[in-house]
Amino acid sequence: MEAFEKLTPFMLKAGIIEVGRDRLRQVKNRLAFILVTEDLSQNSLDKLMTSFACPVYRCLRSSDLARLFGYQGTKVLGFRRSPLSNNAMAALKGCRLSKEAAMLPASPRVVVLGASGIGRHHCNWWRLEGSMPSAVLGSSPESVEKTVAALRGYCGFDGKGYVCLDELLDQEQPDIVDVCLPPRMHYAAVKTALTAGCHVLCEKPFVYDDALPHDQLRAQAAELCELGRQKRRLLGVCTQYVMAVRECRRLFGEQAGAAEITDFAGRLVSPTRNRPPVPAWTWVDLAPHLLACVQVLSDGNEPDWDSLQVHFDGHLADAEFRCPHPGQPDLQCRIHTFHTDTEPKNVRQLELNGNTYDIGGYRDEEGVFQMEITSPFGSVKRPDMMRQLIRSFRQGRVEMTPEMAMQNLDWMLRVIARGQA
Repeated sequence: MEAFEKLTPFMLKAGIIEVGRDRLRQVKNRLAFILVTEDLSQNSLDKLMTSFACPVYRCLRSSDLARLFGYQGTKVLGFRRSPLSNNAMAALKGCRLSKEAAMLPASPRVVVLGASGIGRHHCNWWRLEGSMPSAVLGSSPESVEKTVAALRGYCGFDGKGYVCLDELLDQEQPDIVDVCLPPRMHYAAVKTALTAGCHVLCEKPFVYDDALPHDQLRAQAAELCELGRQKRRLLGVCTQYVMAVRECRRLFGEQAGAAEITDFAGRLVSPTRNRPPVPAWTWVDLAPHLLACVQVLSDGNEPDWDSLQVHFDGHLADAEFRCPHPGQPDLQCRIHTFHTDTEPKNVRQLELNGNTYDIGGYRDEEGVFQMEITSPFGSVKRPDMMRQLIRSFRQGRVEMTPEMAMQNLDWMLRVIARGQA
């Protein structure tokens, strides 16, 4: 967003900005793109998406447009074609709305599948973003009863509990299904939800079952992506570290200027929680987050797989490789994942060109968990990265797109195959 804001005075001076619905209709064939605010009504957004063929981007608020452009009370701006508009669209790349996003109501109805583990935090973030889940899915009547009671105390949940997904979808008619089930259940749950016409946000990994061949897992992922496309529904995966690495990259840019990021290291350590020492399980649990960081920093360029080095041992799973970056220096990558019962049990670090960014958190004065990033250049406080990802999805933006999710899965499986060779 900083890059876009830097362009605003030049776009104003060039006179390429159009304001007002009537004026936009007059110049619709000359528009490069339309920018709408996050607080634009769903009805107005639907009309825009059907009336204009140019790309539509959603970000900022009316107050931001007033600050940047001087237009008071405006929620829609048009930008005529020009080199500046091309630069602006590149800066807004992650904010483009799809036709699928336009089908999301302003207050989507949400359900969470699996809410006794990480799913309980998802429930709370949906609540804080204005969509308290209407229902949760569990494995048995007894477990569902316990989960509902726990959620009631944790985040004020007042919805229903189900043990049958088909019944939940039939009774609740959700707009969004948030899948927080064990990985081996992701494929079936996501497929059922998409088939029912729901938008789906799925916990990482996208799909995984260590009893299945890797080619079958890739085929499952491809099938789900194609189903989402056919159904015209949003499909995203929860690799929330994409939010953190973008913030770290921004901080790095403020300090290093135009210096290229040529070296990345990611370290994630978490408690064992009675899991057996199977390095592939550690990798599946933690690596998708750090692989997503590499995807962001490398602009999705494939690693040189001949450079891959893997070390699997007990609860430890490490990988090192190089990502060629056309027109730029290669990105050297090192990923460390570890489950442990000794201190420190929780390490969340990203390193850019030797500068370490510790990803921590704290509770604010209202008891809401926030993210804090500490680096050699100081610290910054931001909303929790999972909350940011859920906020984006609720607004129709997918941070880990189906294409990125398939690539993330492929990279994860390639490292496992090398580690088990």
